[in-house]
Amino acid sequence: MGSQDEPSSTPPTPTSNTISDVFSDSPPTSPSLAPHATEPSDIPRLRTLHSTAGYREAVSVSKEKHLQSGFDEGYSLGATFGLRIGSLLGTLEGLATASKDGTKKDLPEKQRVLKLLGEARKELCLESVFAKTWWNDDGTWKYEVAGDEASVRDLEDAVTFEQVVEVHPLVVRWSSLVQREREIAGLRCIFQGEDWEKGRLDDGER
Repeated sequence: MGSQDEPSSTPPTPTSNTISDVFSDSPPTSPSLAPHATEPSDIPRLRTLHSTAGYREAVSVSKEKHLQSGFDEGYSLGATFGLRIGSLLGTLEGLATASKDGTKKDLPEKQRVLKLLGEARKELCLESVFAKTWWNDDGTWKYEVAGDEASVRDLEDAVTFEQVVEVHPLVVRWSSLVQREREIAGLRCIFQGEDWEKGRLDDGER
């Protein structure tokens, strides 16, 4: 009977409170479940990668958009210049060709026209027409358009390519010179109409 009243020498085993462990604010005691404090996070690296990729994509799209619009505008302006300059050179070439059929008496005039043609080809070449003397680095023209008192930059949205071409200093100079040569040669550069031109060609074939 006395042995039953003696206290046990083995301490009681603590019971685990699962619910309190789940809702506890303290970090887990198990070292295998605790995050490593020294392990770097991937979030900053991923953020940097995505930011860089987004920046490059935006730059690429923007460059493509503006380069295309710039190309379209530059192509149209260049084509307009080409048509006008081609007309000037073509007229001089025609006059030079016609002068070759003249007599020895006409030799000085022939040489004069040929010299003028050579000067025109030199001054109206691509490098001269689009030299920095006439153009800014951003592709806008330095010379005034549509009036002596008007500012070019105030009129950029209003002027046409034909106006820009016609007031280019080199085009102005050679338009005047070619007009003078037309008058000397008695050349009429007037289109009389499709019917008249067709009749002229038909008469030449007979």
